[in-house]
Amino acid sequence: MISTAAQSKKQPSPPTGIEKQTGHRTVTEPGQWRFVIPNGITLDDGMSEDEAVAIALWNNAQLHADLSTLGLARADLVDAGLLSNPIFSFVLPIGPYRQFEAPLNFPLDFFWQRRRRVDAATIELDRVAKSLEQNALNLVRDVRLAFGDVKLAEQRARMAEQAVDLREQIVRLTNVRLRVGDVSDIEATAVRLDKSLALEQSARQRREVPIALNRLRLLLGMSDEIQLSLDELEDEAEIIQATLKPDDPASSNELLAVAFASRPGLRAAELAIEVAAKRAKWQRSRIGALAALLNFKQGAGVPFAVRPGAFLDLPVFNRNQGGIARADAEVERATWQYLSVRQRIAGEVIEALNQYRQARQSLTLWRSEVMPQTAENARLSERAFNRGDQSYLFVLDAMRRVVDVSVREAELKTDVRRAAVQLDRAAGQKSWRNLNAKP
Repeated sequence: MISTAAQSKKQPSPPTGIEKQTGHRTVTEPGQWRFVIPNGITLDDGMSEDEAVAIALWNNAQLHADLSTLGLARADLVDAGLLSNPIFSFVLPIGPYRQFEAPLNFPLDFFWQRRRRVDAATIELDRVAKSLEQNALNLVRDVRLAFGDVKLAEQRARMAEQAVDLREQIVRLTNVRLRVGDVSDIEATAVRLDKSLALEQSARQRREVPIALNRLRLLLGMSDEIQLSLDELEDEAEIIQATLKPDDPASSNELLAVAFASRPGLRAAELAIEVAAKRAKWQRSRIGALAALLNFKQGAGVPFAVRPGAFLDLPVFNRNQGGIARADAEVERATWQYLSVRQRIAGEVIEALNQYRQARQSLTLWRSEVMPQTAENARLSERAFNRGDQSYLFVLDAMRRVVDVSVREAELKTDVRRAAVQLDRAAGQKSWRNLNAKP
């Protein structure tokens, strides 16, 4: 079932971190469990890559399951700010003494512990929010990769059908030549085998289209009942013609600086260190406990009296050594975790950058060397056929090579796009495409 988000008459809320990173909101209507199409998006005219990202951020169940942890962090913040309830107890005037006694205890350790608890919970809330931003970026990457895989599968299926048509024509011409004795049985069998292989590949490529589309539907939270058609990819020129220099170490260093400043996961790791440090201070403040005491007493021969006092937990044996040691270990673990995240980001950036450079170089070489030669071969074969120097079989064979080369070009274009998507995610933004742009 499809639901379209209604336009809200309220003032728009400030953009969240996820919206700043992706350009799309993730919050659906309260209590909305159905598939929701965000405002301004319609599926009637096809779905673009950007629209797929917006739909996924609204409907991906795993992302919203992760977002629910933000509510848990908010609840922890509320709990950290609460004061301990006073304890009221009383003794009934029953028995030989017949005195009514009611002590009231009010914990006082909140004066120095509450602030530390609230500080730690506040930073923990920020850490959870940053980690969720990273989850959203990962989802955006997965959706864009899945979208590109669907378009590649569709293009492969179309070209595989063209390859089958060409091979069928080659088989027909070969059979004619076989009957007149121009080719041997071995050559004819090889041609028929080539056609059979093309038929199998065409059938396999057709099956790949719904498989890739189902992967995309899973990320979008979309059921099979909804008709879905994808628009063509638009930003090929921006990706392929990015101004990033091929082998400039300065570009790599600058890209790493962009990633370290932009990746929410690294900021979340930094906040984890702050949270651990705040909790360590809080654990040290829990060495002893102090509570105020008011004792109300009245009975036979005893006038009503209120006497103040105090309860003090003397840290003689238990000085919270375990809690302090655990908090210190948490600080050390958070520090190492930060270093691990930083190293992983650097590795992801360098790997994605190398993949992008390699893919773009391969595509450039393919377009500048292989494709022109293939087109020239087809042109010369057709000219020779028109002059009567060659049979049409050579023209078909040249056209077959053109189709095969076009399939490889589509795969290389997808490799460049896939590497660029990975680099977008590794760098935390798309600004890497203009690192070396001229002012």
